[in-house]
Amino acid sequence: MTIACVYNDLAVREHCLDRSLAAYDGPVEVEYLPVDNTAHAFTSAGAALNHAARMARHEVVVMVHQDVYLHDLDQLARAAAALDDPRWGFLGANGVTSGRRSVGRLRDRVILIGDSAPDPVEVDTLDEVLVMARRDDLVAEPLSEDPELAWHAYAVEYALRTRARGRLVGAVDTAITHNSLTINLARLDEAHRHVADGYPDLTPIHTTCGTVAARPSRLRQLPLVREHGWRRRWLRESSAAARVTTALDIPVVLADIAHEVDLVDWSSDAPLRLVNLDRVGGFAAHAGRPEVLERRDRPILMEAVADLDGLRSSLSDVSPDEPVLVTGLSLEDLPQLRDVIEPERWMAGVQWDEVWLLGGPPALDPPLEWSRPQAVPLRARSRARVG
Repeated sequence: MTIACVYNDLAVREHCLDRSLAAYDGPVEVEYLPVDNTAHAFTSAGAALNHAARMARHEVVVMVHQDVYLHDLDQLARAAAALDDPRWGFLGANGVTSGRRSVGRLRDRVILIGDSAPDPVEVDTLDEVLVMARRDDLVAEPLSEDPELAWHAYAVEYALRTRARGRLVGAVDTAITHNSLTINLARLDEAHRHVADGYPDLTPIHTTCGTVAARPSRLRQLPLVREHGWRRRWLRESSAAARVTTALDIPVVLADIAHEVDLVDWSSDAPLRLVNLDRVGGFAAHAGRPEVLERRDRPILMEAVADLDGLRSSLSDVSPDEPVLVTGLSLEDLPQLRDVIEPERWMAGVQWDEVWLLGGPPALDPPLEWSRPQAVPLRARSRARVG
């Protein structure tokens, strides 16, 4: 298979994608086509990736972001083999179904997302982080090079175009970590609006960045809703936070650890140890082995385990001075961890319907941002600083 990547940061590409390719010594023949856009030679991702597709020597072209680590190229090749079935026109690592379900198991920064899909599951659209198609299809029907879709939603548009032509779009497990350091939302709304205008018969369009309706919601644009819409989530997650406190007697915050992990204090001298609990399956079996990835020159030792026994084993040798983050827990898991969670050196976070735990020095001196009103649960004590 051919792996294509348009990049604008050589150091990121070398640390993530290049390093994972160099580590592979299996039987799959891989052609690697990195497309240099550091000098802005291409005005869109579509233009750069279409260039790579025309150059590709293999039947399947995998298009992947520069900040992705490929843990298991054999698994990626198995996923790509599904394109031998002509019903499938476009596959990717993660997508959203018509029922708004995230499908395709992967690590997004420090959390696992998506339901497992050992075989492709039909979805509305795909995330651009990793997508694949047959080279012949990409040459005949290239990715959009429309300026409105320059760096956003080009895979969404291609998924809709594929569906409109009567073929299936699917998400499948690919065993990857997306080690994204930034969130680029510039012109995302405009890109979504452009896609919705082009495919009105397929609205509402469910994407990994939300649902795009035929017409924008006026209610969501009201100042009252925009300023206070977070309170509904805050009330729901505050209820879960109270149950965490009851189970473990530790401080709790409401925070999206995937996007706020870089606020946590760790260093090269004291790396962060990450353990993802993968009870859903689809990730730990292929990508559970410890691997070090850096975030802004600070190393994280990442691993994934399939069950609580594996988690307890991983935590058994953690020293009191070691920063550690555990994600993917449910409220029902917590009572079974009381004997390994010392209240004086741990704190917890509630994110959506999951719980994460932070241990070691970072738990004793959490980020100032976790003292904002949105992060402090109702009637729950927090160790977050207030000044």
